[in-house]
Amino acid sequence: MKIIPALLCLSVLALLTSCATNPKQPPTVDQLFDRADASGDGRVSRAEYEDFMIAQLFAQYDKSGDGFITEAEFVADGGTPETFRAINTSGTGRISMEEAKASKVIRQRLALPFREADVDGSGFITRAEFHAARERSRPYIR
Repeated sequence: MKIIPALLCLSVLALLTSCATNPKQPPTVDQLFDRADASGDGRVSRAEYEDFMIAQLFAQYDKSGDGFITEAEFVADGGTPETFRAINTSGTGRISMEEAKASKVIRQRLALPFREADVDGSGFITRAEFHAARERSRPYIR
């Protein structure tokens, strides 16, 4: 059930670059930063980052668009059945957005990408740190 942190970082960064405001024009790094900065204070806290990434990942996995992630959807996009079951604490066989946001498994796995982006260790990601993290990931993104 262990996910290699580097692979998670790459998938998170790949997801950030593939999110689109429309099908032809992907959002800019600044637009992504602004979406993540829910408070609008010019920096992204760990909680804001996690909520933003969970929403982005949820959209990626919910292929049917029904507001739930099934085990089949999760596994088809590279997840494991074991990880799905660890997140699906309700045991319904479907993960809701609320369940995803409440998942300690997900939040713990997003800690490393946040720490890597928070270069100065302030507990917040600045716009400059966000840009730098994106630039560092460029060689790994399709």
